[in-house]
Amino acid sequence: MKTNKFFMIAAITCGAAFVSCTNEDIPVDDPVSQNIIIGFENATLNADGFWIGEATGTGYSYEDEWGGKTTTYDNAYTEAGATFPVTYNVYESAYGSSDYWSGVAISNRTATSFDPNTLTPDQYNNVTGKAHSGNNFCVIQTYGETIKLNGATLKGFWYTNSSYTANSIVNGDNYAGPAFDATDWFKCVLYPTPAGENIESGARYEIDLAKDGDYVKEWKYCDLSNVAAFQNVKEISIAFEGSRSNNWGVLTPAYICIDDIEVVAK
Repeated sequence: MKTNKFFMIAAITCGAAFVSCTNEDIPVDDPVSQNIIIGFENATLNADGFWIGEATGTGYSYEDEWGGKTTTYDNAYTEAGATFPVTYNVYESAYGSSDYWSGVAISNRTATSFDPNTLTPDQYNNVTGKAHSGNNFCVIQTYGETIKLNGATLKGFWYTNSSYTANSIVNGDNYAGPAFDATDWFKCVLYPTPAGENIESGARYEIDLAKDGDYVKEWKYCDLSNVAAFQNVKEISIAFEGSRSNNWGVLTPAYICIDDIEVVAK
């Protein structure tokens, strides 16, 4: 997986166990600012309880050497001034067609199981079997898409593991290898980009999803309210790292589920 490269690394402990971020004193909330919770409740889901974009707008296609054709459509979910991108792809060949995605998906599924034979819809399940609040939650697996906050301040959000990731951690799989042991680890990394021209962020913020023989099994809160780099944010890039990796990236299913994103918008 491709990730942005930065020259400075900073870290703090953020919220409950399994989170690290950069700590720096920031001013108290501006009284004219508005606290908003993004809960993904406005999305229209399909009959199986998820949304991964659709074949709308202008698509761009390419053919492979086996005669198959992939058509890609750029979609997005927007709420409270924030934009959550999804890249929706349709693959067609003489043997049939299929679709796949990256970026964000939105789900209301209550199953907690994962079976590789039913990747769809099981990849849209989380380990708790519910949203943090309401009905919907967001599933993220990204190949370069960025969440655009357009100058808002990110105060925090709730997160948990996807069932797909948890299955690989607990049971192993054909791609990542055997089940995790106490030396294995898996994390999500946030790279915030400040709003404003010619400003380069040097920060990275880590959320541990598995370490020390354990993994996240419930909704946990990442408190970023005292992290200066998450004020006035243009966009956030998301990447994944882990002990099960090769030269092309992490082998553990690179997913995180999030809900109830708290932002401060002017």
